[in-house]
Amino acid sequence: MPSQEAKTPDKLLQLVLVCVFVAVILFPLASWWNQRQAHVLRELVSQSLKAEDWPAAEQAARKWTRREPENSDAWLDLAEACRQQNKFVETADALGQISDTDPRVLKSLAIRTDLLLSELQNPIKAIETCQRILKIDPRADRARQRLIYIDAMMLRRLEMVKEIRQAMELHCEPPEAYIYLLLSDSLNFGNGAPLVSSWLKSDPKNEDLQVAMAIYVARSGSHRSMVLNDSKVIKGGDQSLIANCLEKFPSNKEVLAFYLEKNLEQGDLERVAELLEAVPADAEDDNRFWRFKGRFLALKNQIDLAEESYRQALKRNPYDWLSRLGLAEILRRKGNTSEAQEMARLGAKGKAFSKELMQLENPKAINLPLLQEIGEYAQDCGDKQVLFSIQKRLDITTK
Repeated sequence: MPSQEAKTPDKLLQLVLVCVFVAVILFPLASWWNQRQAHVLRELVSQSLKAEDWPAAEQAARKWTRREPENSDAWLDLAEACRQQNKFVETADALGQISDTDPRVLKSLAIRTDLLLSELQNPIKAIETCQRILKIDPRADRARQRLIYIDAMMLRRLEMVKEIRQAMELHCEPPEAYIYLLLSDSLNFGNGAPLVSSWLKSDPKNEDLQVAMAIYVARSGSHRSMVLNDSKVIKGGDQSLIANCLEKFPSNKEVLAFYLEKNLEQGDLERVAELLEAVPADAEDDNRFWRFKGRFLALKNQIDLAEESYRQALKRNPYDWLSRLGLAEILRRKGNTSEAQEMARLGAKGKAFSKELMQLENPKAINLPLLQEIGEYAQDCGDKQVLFSIQKRLDITTK
């Protein structure tokens, strides 16, 4: 007679076989049922869209996306239904769900970027979307252009320069990129304050946006005023926002650069020394801090160290005409007349050229003569990458 222990494995085996049998029967049935329901929802969405019954189309499309979350057709139909109802947040969210392997993804993400920058006023998500586009297609020129524009408006200088240089490597840089590159040390836009103020509404705690807003206001003329998000009216030239940023973000490069420039102009070397001590390690590639250090050392009569600082600044940004003028002064003091004259010449040329570029009404309106002039200046400054990119662009244009 079999023992109880012998029966137990038999029962377990029978149970496993039953489960396998049920799974074999039910899995195809469940899959068929899910496909059937998805097909019904697809048809319902299609009919609702044709009838312009946008709420019904949205409701059916949402059910469809839950059934088939990886189906790009479902997300595109949901985006269209939401767009027709001016539900732009939902539209952008739906467009963001398109698979990277779908042939329509680049167009969908481009539309999402436009929505984020226009109706939704959300540059941070726009940056993320552009970066996603560039992972799919590094030569997507529209995404490059958008990133360069956003970085410029948010005064994210190093990020902007990096984007411009990468675009040049891939031969997809927008024409205005050359102007942004040459003016990277003195970015300022007349519509900067109101635009960044509208962007802050979507992300009021964003550090870059708060700092950009503070700098735009501090540099605005006293005749200008605007209403902040808290309904407070602030006049151009007001320093309270930037002072608040220095307290909240003591290591922020843009805030430190603002105060270093201000205190160097005022000759407050003690305060300059304190600010230089606060400069973070990741500012190593920012030419402005090498220039500030060079000026500080020059005022302290440490001319050898000042010369090295100015040269480091020019390695990082050959268009830093202030560093060229500062270096020219140092070279004259050291008796190196020939190089001093050349540095002074290039510095004066850069100063005049920067003034000319800042007076352009629209950087996108760059013409061929100006482009050629920038190329010649790039050659003088030793920037072979910019010279090559401009020559390539001019060759294509003149053919």
